[in-house]
Amino acid sequence: MANQTQAGGRQREKEPRFLLGSLFVDAPVVAEPEEKKKVVVAGMTEATIKKEYPEGFVKKAAAVCRGEYRTLIKASLWFLLAALVFVLVLLVAEPFFEDYVIGSGFVFTGGLGVGFNPTGVVDSIAEQTARLYWEVYEPLLLMLAGAGIIATPFLTGLFYCAKRSYYQNAYKRTTATFFMGFAKYWWKFLVTGVVGILVATAMGTSLLYHLSVQAGGGDTAGSLAAVILTFIFGAPLLLVPMVMMSLFTTYELSFKDTFKDALVVIFNNPVYVIVAGLFSAAPLLLLMASQIVSIIVVAVMFLIGFIFWALAWVGVADRGMTKCRALKAYFDKKKAVAQGRAAKAAGKSAKAAAADGQGNAAGNAATGATAPKKKAAPVPYQNPKKKKKKK
Repeated sequence: MANQTQAGGRQREKEPRFLLGSLFVDAPVVAEPEEKKKVVVAGMTEATIKKEYPEGFVKKAAAVCRGEYRTLIKASLWFLLAALVFVLVLLVAEPFFEDYVIGSGFVFTGGLGVGFNPTGVVDSIAEQTARLYWEVYEPLLLMLAGAGIIATPFLTGLFYCAKRSYYQNAYKRTTATFFMGFAKYWWKFLVTGVVGILVATAMGTSLLYHLSVQAGGGDTAGSLAAVILTFIFGAPLLLVPMVMMSLFTTYELSFKDTFKDALVVIFNNPVYVIVAGLFSAAPLLLLMASQIVSIIVVAVMFLIGFIFWALAWVGVADRGMTKCRALKAYFDKKKAVAQGRAAKAAGKSAKAAAADGQGNAAGNAATGATAPKKKAAPVPYQNPKKKKKKK
């Protein structure tokens, strides 16, 4: 068996694949302006200490989160203030809106022989549940989507601070750095964020409509098909804006090239991107559990969640671009070797053809030198004095 799997004592390595390699655009990491250093002694400035972080984007993101926590927590605070509308809609508006639409004091005991119902009106659990999904949760979902669009541009500052900490572009003025990133990339984050929020809203709307129809006892075939289709196409599409956001603040790429590189990174690093996507979606799903759980989730996200979330996506971009760059170098080298071999083979063929031509010419020349010359055919004698007969 060992002889079958090895050739010449070496095991054959599997050929790597570079999916969508023609779309990949290599780019360097953005060089950030150095922050003005504090003068310690006349003519001497404060030294910048470079820290050693472990390999691997998860380990490095966690290490940077610990090492730069005091600096990054300020960026997390600024983002939380920007996302305050989202938090208020989730924690404050939701219970008031539910009481306004559905009301309270339901009577579900009519006709059971127990309780007292002076009005004679009986509430339907199925009907109220269907209204809860479609008339309460759906408008709240739309309000949260609007609040998310307002907060999205401020993600720029959080990602920018995380990127500078990840690559050790030292800074101490967190507020100035936060709004420096906001000024540079806010419109790019807004465009991609709106697309992602619209996709997520379509997925949530299809799910709430299906639950509403199911609770009301209606036909759920069409609504279930809508849920399946929106999740099949929507879930992968949500990964594109997140990867693009991590690339915006990290690499020198245009908007178009960022979109292309995001696709290449996703297709060549599917496991890491999907894990990061699930990690990002988990807090949003927990927000739906209850109001108490929502408060806990918001507190945890403020203390460490936003920081690690941004660092993790910067790490995903770092790993993805590093791998794609290595694959591009491998296939470029392989292509250059193949072209060199083809040119060498063509050169050999041309030399062989030229040698054959010279040999034929030399042979013909030798043959012509030794062969006897052919005599011209004799011309019949004609007497010049003899006149031609007139016709």
